[in-house]
Amino acid sequence: MSMYPSPTGNAADPTLTSHGLRQSQELAAHLSSPEFRPKPFRVYSSPFYRCLQTIQPGVEVLKERQKSGAADIEAGACYDVRIENGLGEWFGSTTFFDHPSPATPTTLQPLFPTLLPSENHYKPLLIPSNRGETIAQLHNRIATTLSAIIAEVDAEVHALESSQPPSQKKTSKAILISSHAAPLIAMGRALTGNMPDDSSVEDFHVFTAGLSTFVRRKSSFSSFLSPSSLSNEKEDGLGTSLAQGTQLLRPGTDLGVLGVPNWKNGKGVGGGWDCVVNGDCRFLSTGAERGWHFNGDESFDTGPMDGSSSSTKVPSLATPGIPSTKL
Repeated sequence: MSMYPSPTGNAADPTLTSHGLRQSQELAAHLSSPEFRPKPFRVYSSPFYRCLQTIQPGVEVLKERQKSGAADIEAGACYDVRIENGLGEWFGSTTFFDHPSPATPTTLQPLFPTLLPSENHYKPLLIPSNRGETIAQLHNRIATTLSAIIAEVDAEVHALESSQPPSQKKTSKAILISSHAAPLIAMGRALTGNMPDDSSVEDFHVFTAGLSTFVRRKSSFSSFLSPSSLSNEKEDGLGTSLAQGTQLLRPGTDLGVLGVPNWKNGKGVGGGWDCVVNGDCRFLSTGAERGWHFNGDESFDTGPMDGSSSSTKVPSLATPGIPSTKL
């Protein structure tokens, strides 16, 4: 995290340091290397400035490869970044003040013109409460967002494959997600369905500019957002399953009924996922740095749960043996 003023004018939305920018270049080299496959099919990011900075070099390289006709870029791939507030930073729950909101697409578009072709090309699924969240509510917010993202990309892949000749081979697709330490840990748990009794367990590793990969389990590709799959349970006496004030911007769409899915006890969102790469930093010249994990209730009083640069997660939404979408 940089000590310089943020271009967005938000003190809680810092830029990367020069070291973080170097890490983003090393991440870009890894994403564009022959060893990294499949290449992303869609890209989603938290709206905070440092997350967009982290993936900017990589996305720009992927766009260049796409223009040059590189064979490892999927047909129909789109590298215009989708700004999703539901993937945004975690702020602890409070009842007496509002946490700062991230910049809007209108502010971000001129700052990242190569990532955001227009301020209106994507509508977020969810806006987190400005009064923050408990740890349980954060996990449910991430599970809700991921469920909708998976369904959205599944539908887009289905439409693409339906337009192609039957003889064309179906391939796995991947989604690149750039977010923050706390949401990324929650993503690992929501994808696998493995929520520990103690949230401070160091199960999913997050480091600045690190990369994790998840592969979809064998399952049917029916809608995972059907009403029967939604959870209406209270969260251990900590309030409703989503923090009060959370806004669902697309509650009833062709994605199904947007709500908290039944993701725990090993089920996972979108059919369930397995973690095959956990916090990889081998491509970074200085290795793993600035790791983070939950640390009980004290986290609720610390304000923004920030890492010096964002981490990235690439869950593969492909089911082994069944070519389909990936997260």
